[in-house]
Amino acid sequence: METLPGPGATTAVAAVARSTRTQPRSPSQLLSDAVTRAGLWERLAERAEGCSGEPSVLLTPGVSTYGDAATAVSRPLVEELIDLLCDRGYRNIAVGGARCGPDIWLAGQGDPCHRLGYRERTPRGNPYRLVDLARDVVPVGFPAASVLHGSGMSRPWPEADFRVNIAKNSTHPEFGYALCLANLLGVLPQTDTHHHYRARRDGAEVVAAILDVCPPDFHIIDAVVSSHGCAGAQVGRPLETGTVVAAPDAVLADLAGALLMGVDPVSSSLTARVLQLRGLPTDYLVDGDLTPYQGWRNPPRFLMESIRRLHPDGRAHRLFSAASWRVEPGEAEVTDKALGRLSRGLTTLLRGADENPVALAMLCTTMGAAAAGSATVQAWRNGYAKERIRRREVSLAVDPRAYTDRDFDRIIEILRPVEGIVDALPADAWRMRWQHVGHAILFGCERTVNAPYAEFVRRVDICRSISYMTDYLGGRVHVVSRDTHGRPTRQIERNIYLAQPNYLAFYGGPPIDVCKLETIAYGERSQRISWRTVHSPNRSAEYDDGSVTCTDVDQGRRTRIVIRVRQKFTLPLSWQVFRPETRPSVRDPLVRDSYRRFFTRSLDNFEAHYEGRPYRIGRPWDGCDDDQAAELPTQRLTDAVRLVRGATREALTAGRLHGTPGPDGYRHVAPGDVPSRFRLLEEVRETLRPAVSGFGTGLWEALGRDRNPRQPL
Repeated sequence: METLPGPGATTAVAAVARSTRTQPRSPSQLLSDAVTRAGLWERLAERAEGCSGEPSVLLTPGVSTYGDAATAVSRPLVEELIDLLCDRGYRNIAVGGARCGPDIWLAGQGDPCHRLGYRERTPRGNPYRLVDLARDVVPVGFPAASVLHGSGMSRPWPEADFRVNIAKNSTHPEFGYALCLANLLGVLPQTDTHHHYRARRDGAEVVAAILDVCPPDFHIIDAVVSSHGCAGAQVGRPLETGTVVAAPDAVLADLAGALLMGVDPVSSSLTARVLQLRGLPTDYLVDGDLTPYQGWRNPPRFLMESIRRLHPDGRAHRLFSAASWRVEPGEAEVTDKALGRLSRGLTTLLRGADENPVALAMLCTTMGAAAAGSATVQAWRNGYAKERIRRREVSLAVDPRAYTDRDFDRIIEILRPVEGIVDALPADAWRMRWQHVGHAILFGCERTVNAPYAEFVRRVDICRSISYMTDYLGGRVHVVSRDTHGRPTRQIERNIYLAQPNYLAFYGGPPIDVCKLETIAYGERSQRISWRTVHSPNRSAEYDDGSVTCTDVDQGRRTRIVIRVRQKFTLPLSWQVFRPETRPSVRDPLVRDSYRRFFTRSLDNFEAHYEGRPYRIGRPWDGCDDDQAAELPTQRLTDAVRLVRGATREALTAGRLHGTPGPDGYRHVAPGDVPSRFRLLEEVRETLRPAVSGFGTGLWEALGRDRNPRQPL
């Protein structure tokens, strides 16, 4: 019989230790077996050899703040691991809870580790320290291409010699399951993880940034007693599964954990995205039984899809995250009373949906309606309220080391024949040229502005040309090389735009998200930037190549801007079924109109930037503090109810007669003697006045822009 080779020294092993009816094992036995087979002690010993003193070990167990101990990692299991470490001579141990929950909406609850019974000493007497991963933030060197560039982490994390990430085995209503990757969102310093690491940034890119710069060295999944059902990470539903999973790689650990739940690992949007960004180890092995848990319930697919359609930067998604925390009478004080009532109703549905078909139908219907409403609001903002859309903070999404100088030099070669065709096409009345070629669109336009060329190129940086395009939401630029004057000559850029045309958002059209290689050339009488698309993270574009050239006209007294592009974007599914390429009489007018609007406004933006006028759409995140970000619609409802009650109480307790009786038999009332019983109406009127007048002004301006597309936004 042929013998298969065993795992090598560099093989990443995901060890699965299980307790069965025929071979029952205690949690301590499961933990010891799993970490030993996964190579924890060998990796620790290797790390200790490079330390001058006693190596420090940081444990980051998930300490869910949703008010249910069943959703957090078992404290006895963590303290058992501390005992195992101390038995092998590692006594410099700290525990920092990975917060996963709406801490910022709670008042006076204290540190989650203390609430779960951590007392800095194990039952066997081994000491450990409790550290707060939200304090003492220091830089950790996230590169310019990272979504966390400029951010830091709590000092115990980068200074630890060995980091162990411990996650609870639980389901999640959005991701499907929440294991080691999801737990890493809780080790970051900002308390409001939803605002900073889900809404402001993409959660998967945040996790990938941690794994790239300062990753954990080992991962453990506590599945001795798991939490399953529709929302096991928020609403505890314990199930004895008698399992511990250990691995040196987070994606590998989550892969094994997902298979034990009986689901496709990439069904989680978080795992799928991190897997796309990083992949699995080059050499890995799963050691153990992956038979799915008996009696396990995963979230319904419809529920997961509905919650994913709630935009993370919207109030509906934030409200669902906050309301998933169970408020028990007398257990916790919530400053937002309306949120507390909503929480009790939602968590009741989440608890009952696993057994009661009526509760499941009500939950799915509610979340489906919320998703439809959220998508409609977002689509409406794309076309009619762009100033209310949040700009995007993203990573570069590609590895700059994967591209050579030859890849940049080929951009001009690829664009030369395309630009030749564009220049040969006839121009319309707007001096625009376009033509369909192989389902892609070749387009060109130009404008001569009354601005001296030297001054124009000084104010309008050619390197930032793509950010001057209309409906630009954000992106990231990584400079690869510069000339002797310090100007970029090669760079990689990721940029995001609203769905184009904007009305495609009503049909589920995604934003345009593309990564491009760019070359920039500087001449005495012209400057040019050329780009080629190399990746689209959301598969919204197959081609988005082109160039922008600025040249002097009339001996430098004016400047001409020339744009040439080749584009092929992905249509929403409903439009793909419609097959617009088979109906050119319908397709062509729509394409002409959308391109005319987009590039007319883009050229307007170049002029606006030269003149110093605002033109960017959306709201930046920098002007939004944590208190403003944490505000929910329920808080305003709570304030309104409090105001109504106060005004009613004041009106009912006020005396019926006011003033001083006079000799003439009348009561003489001075100003202020009679309290107004309509103060509430006055406050409501003053509150609504800016909104009503602002809506009318905005509507009038929008109508004016529709009449004159060249009017600046």
